Amino acid sequence: LPPPPPPPPPPQQHHQNGGRGPGDSWQQPPVKPPKRQDPILPDADIRHLEAYQEQLYEEVMDNKVLGSKRILRLCTEPTNLEILADHDTLLGVLSRELKENSKRSVELSVSIVCTFLCFSHFSQFHPFLMQHQCGNTIMRVFEYESERHLVRKGEMERRKMRFQELGETATPEDKKLLVKDEKKYQLQLNKQNKLIYVAIMSLLNLAEEIATEKKMVNRKMPQLLCQVLERNNTELLLVTLQFMKKLSVFEENKDQMKSHETLSRLMDLASHEDLRLALSSLTLLYNLSFDEGIRGSLIESGIVKVLVDLLRNPPMRGSVLKLLYQFSIDDRCKSTMAFHRDGMVMLLQLVVHFPEQRVGKDLVALMANLATHPLAAEVMVQSGLFPQVIVRVLKTRDSLLCKVVRHVCSHPMAMQQLHEMLQSQTVRMSNWMHSFVLTAQSCMDNPDLLVEILGTLANVNLEDIPWGELCEAGLLDLLTKLLVPGFSEDDIVLECVMLIGNLAQMRESAQYVANSRLPNLLEQTLKEKCDDEDIVTQCLFTFQCLLIFDEVREAVLAETKLAPCVMKFARSPSPMVLEQATRTLQLVADHIGEGGQDWAEQLKAFRFEQHNAEWCRFVARELSGSMGQSPSGYGYYDDNNSAAEEEEFAFRCVNGYNAMDAAALADRDWGNQELMEQMMHTARRGMAIS
Repeated sequence: LPPPPPPPPPPQQHHQNGGRGPGDSWQQPPVKPPKRQDPILPDADIRHLEAYQEQLYEEVMDNKVLGSKRILRLCTEPTNLEILADHDTLLGVLSRELKENSKRSVELSVSIVCTFLCFSHFSQFHPFLMQHQCGNTIMRVFEYESERHLVRKGEMERRKMRFQELGETATPEDKKLLVKDEKKYQLQLNKQNKLIYVAIMSLLNLAEEIATEKKMVNRKMPQLLCQVLERNNTELLLVTLQFMKKLSVFEENKDQMKSHETLSRLMDLASHEDLRLALSSLTLLYNLSFDEGIRGSLIESGIVKVLVDLLRNPPMRGSVLKLLYQFSIDDRCKSTMAFHRDGMVMLLQLVVHFPEQRVGKDLVALMANLATHPLAAEVMVQSGLFPQVIVRVLKTRDSLLCKVVRHVCSHPMAMQQLHEMLQSQTVRMSNWMHSFVLTAQSCMDNPDLLVEILGTLANVNLEDIPWGELCEAGLLDLLTKLLVPGFSEDDIVLECVMLIGNLAQMRESAQYVANSRLPNLLEQTLKEKCDDEDIVTQCLFTFQCLLIFDEVREAVLAETKLAPCVMKFARSPSPMVLEQATRTLQLVADHIGEGGQDWAEQLKAFRFEQHNAEWCRFVARELSGSMGQSPSGYGYYDDNNSAAEEEEFAFRCVNGYNAMDAAALADRDWGNQELMEQMMHTARRGMAIS
């Protein structure tokens, strides 16, 4: 048979010019196989455990390290952990070796601590570790390495300073020696980082038990962790931040973490390029931000600008919004946020374009807090996005977002700018308040949204608002329905009263209010909610507003028993209620006789009693020990029959004589001139009758 044909030649390798270069050959050079790396841990068999343990007793350090690594190799198999934990002396020997030789070999320390780390991942092995004082030994290693790092760092800084002092006189040998020292220092630091990393991991697992965690805290664990933040190893920083986050939920631990250096370092880490590290730092800052002092320090350090810059990174927005909400509690942060207009615009864009129907709670809560600041509210309006916020409220009926609109409308300057913008030809939303009224009529089953809509309308106090059209559009019917006794919750009642007070200050809408049932309903509300300080104060203020215009005042005084009702609260123990009741009563007194009212004399009697209370009480006690009814005859002061309250009202009818009748008092035979002189002396000390 003829010989087989030769194999085809390998394809030619051509240069870019299409030809074969000089020296090219048909055979490719052989490819060298990659060099096989030695395994990190040597092979080990559980049957040779005793031999591995014997290696720990040898004097040669390499043999100790080899034995510890083989034991660590066994621990990487979870099925071996129970066997190793039940061994009589293994954990005790490892703990003793770590305690005695940790200063001699970092490699030995790392392998033993890694062995403890394998056990610490499972809670059922924690008692075995604590029994052999493994946690205490790891803590000692951590403390020693922290002190060693401070010493090495100080020595390295001194060497650098000496080299800088030499200046131009420094020789190449000096520079070479410094480079050698820096390289050695960095090598030691890398080895130490590995040891501290596994040590912190082990201690973090053991800290699941609160008692163990308290022992670590007593040995200044928070301060040691703060020192680790100076390093640049990412994995080490991650586990350190995780441990600090766990400890920061307790106040005593938090107080050890609030140093200026620690807070500054956390702010730097929040801008780290590694996303895990940045998020962990923000989470720890969030835990610390519940402390008012720490919040102030962070604001002064410029954290608001850092957070505003981080808003541009979508994965970090959740953590950033939580932190900004914490800082928005302080007015300083609100002012700073208002200064960063791009941040405010970004927040409004997030609100307008939020993908879900309801805006996220962290975002909308932050906006609600910022809207309480006048300057921040003006920035929101000037951004041009606020009309879209109002449209979103009407579309989604988001009660929390409506609260933002309500707070913005509470600032006169921002409200004026918003009104002008909505009236402009570019926006064309002049009927937005009509839409709010219609929305309120259709959301009776949503009290949260109803409260915010009523509060928004109550905050709009501009004169060029078509209040008359709003009243005809159903606003008065809505308020009448909501103020029916027992129909609405107290929050809704309060907002209705405030809205009526706003309507009463405008002549056009005040006439609508006077011709409706609202004055009588306000009077009923004042009597029914007499124990609610806020509602009483707002009702009294609303009645004061209803007395501004003549035609409205006459109608209100004719339809209600306003004077006796207000007199009931003129002796309230609340300073706020007392002040408002006095103002309203003074306005009523200025118009006594209008509307044909028959209570002018009772009002005079009450004012005499109010300004001469001491004299009247003295007269009442001396004339008779019994207590009668108030001279007003309306019984507002006799709702409670306790003697202590009746003692407050001095006008009594005693033996047919009226205490307020000066002529009757003069005709009476006192029979005791000294007593009369005492009473007259007391009367001169009081105020004269109005």
